[in-house]
Amino acid sequence: MQTVGAQSVKVQGKPIAAASSPRPTPVPSATGNGQPASRFRGFTIVELLAVVGVIVLLVALSASAVTAVQRTARQATELAALRGAVQGWTGYSLDNGGALIPGFLPGLPAYQRSGELIPTQTYGGGANIASRWPWRLSPYLGGDMRALFAGPQADMWSKLENGDPEQLLYFASLYPSFGMNSTWVGGDSERLGFLPGTLQNGQPNPLANFYVRRLAMVRNPARVVVFASSRTNATVDGGIAEGYFRLESPMFMQPQWQERYDADAPASFGNVSARYRDEACVGTIDGAVEAVGVNALRDMRRWADQADRVDWLLQP
Repeated sequence: MQTVGAQSVKVQGKPIAAASSPRPTPVPSATGNGQPASRFRGFTIVELLAVVGVIVLLVALSASAVTAVQRTARQATELAALRGAVQGWTGYSLDNGGALIPGFLPGLPAYQRSGELIPTQTYGGGANIASRWPWRLSPYLGGDMRALFAGPQADMWSKLENGDPEQLLYFASLYPSFGMNSTWVGGDSERLGFLPGTLQNGQPNPLANFYVRRLAMVRNPARVVVFASSRTNATVDGGIAEGYFRLESPMFMQPQWQERYDADAPASFGNVSARYRDEACVGTIDGAVEAVGVNALRDMRRWADQADRVDWLLQP
């Protein structure tokens, strides 16, 4: 007879110790070189690349946000400077019986910061300097031409101030941050402005009064551009300057702008600069300033007071 107990087993009268349940022996995993593997595994190449990609994306987003903030700040600074320029422009008119400052007209006096007349014999020609509007507007800006060199052009003004005084007179007349809509507002002798009222045959000249010359003549002051952000490659080295004294309208007697804005060809879009995410800073006759999409400036009603449609042309 065989009896099974908790402590022993009898087999044919001989006790045998009870067998305990064997404990499993852990089998360590091994790496490729036969060594036991660590309890914590490292990152895989894919995971590392994913982490690096996330970091790069975050850095790019941060840089983009900083750039956007800086651009907005520069635009706000330029709009503030433009408001001062339009106020000075209005002050000139009020001080001159309502006459608007000509954008370009030889024979007018212009004064340097000291209050003295710009001499004829100076770098670039004193007569040319005085013909352009910036130095003639200067007295209405408190004599501080820095007001016309905002945004990207602020650096140019700093360089001019630390250079040849005669070169300052010349280049400051050419490259202010804002161009004037001088063909249609104030007049420009290089754009058919200031022609005689009658032709040689005694007939009225149809081109004598196509632009506004006095504030009282303006019918749409809230719409018509006086100044806007400008740029040109008419420079000594052919590079782009983010400023130029004259703007050209989309139309004159024929279309003047190309179909698309080209940052590398300023003249193709009338020297208008869309330097703020396709927007230009614009000041109108009523004294208002705003940021306007460059394509919205294709509308001739923004340029010529008498224009009644987007694609209006001057037809004598």
